[in-house]
Formats: sequence, structure tokens, C-alpha cells
Amino acid sequence: MSKVEIGPYQLAEITLSKDTLLVSKNKDKVNVMALAWKSIGELWGYPICTVAVAPSRYTFSLLNDLQEFTLNVPSPKIESAVNIAGSYSGRDTDKIAQASLTLTPSRFISVPMIQEAMINYECKIIHTAESGSICSHRLFFGEILAAYAENSLLTKK
Repeated sequence: MSKVEIGPYQLAEITLSKDTLLVSKNKDKVNVMALAWKSIGELWGYPICTVAVAPSRYTFSLLNDLQEFTLNVPSPKIESAVNIAGSYSGRDTDKIAQASLTLTPSRFISVPMIQEAMINYECKIIHTAESGSICSHRLFFGEILAAYAENSLLTKK
């Protein structure tokens, strides 16, 4: 299915209503993580995607190292990938291969996007914050550099 570039907030309602797949990487390895805790908004005048990741997660170290990620909203065809991404650690499992996902290059960052996703966001981390004493997650504030969506999402009435 072909995709077009969209505004960062254009399909935020869909993105926020679904579990997503966050892709991160280091020099040698690309990883995917199931992600439910996210928001889309604005920080210091920039369009932002904020994600919450626990320090115990493999993704946590990848985000801290490269400071980039893609957020990918699964199409119905790949919704099972969320279960795979959330059930194994990327430290010892190639979750992308196990979920039969196809990676495609991003335009502005080195972290790839998931081709089969219906919406993709390219994000560069510009700030982090600890989430507080109730929950031990770090918030990663990623400036949305580009967003893409399947054409069919834009033509639905």
C-alpha cells in the first residue's frame, strides 16, 4: 500500500488509540518494542511524540545511545507483531524476523520504519525526563521530523 507524508498531528487520534511498535537501533542491531504509553503534542514549539520506556528494557539503552526512534502503527495485517514484540527481549531474540516485519529506510534518521505499518513517525530525541516515583519509566521526547500514512486512511469518510 502506498504512503504519503502527513502533518505530525493529522492522524494522532488513530495513533493514540492503538498499541504501537517502536523501532530503535545501535550500530549492529535493530530492535522493535511493543509500546502503549505514548502521547503526541508540542514541546518548545516542536511537534513531539513522547514515549515511556522502563530502564530494564533493551530498547532503553538503544534510545539513550542513538537518540532516535520510529513509531509505527500496525495495520490489521500485522497486529500480531505487537504480541511478539511485547513477549520477548531484543537482547536475545530477533523480533523483527520472528514477526516477519519488513524494514524500510527513514528519510531523516538512521532508524528504519516498518513497511507494513499504516502510520509511521520519524523522531529525534530532544529531551528526556524521569516519570516520577510512582512508575519507573523514562520519558523520551522525540521531535517528529516526518510522518507518513497509507493513502486509504486519508480518503476514508
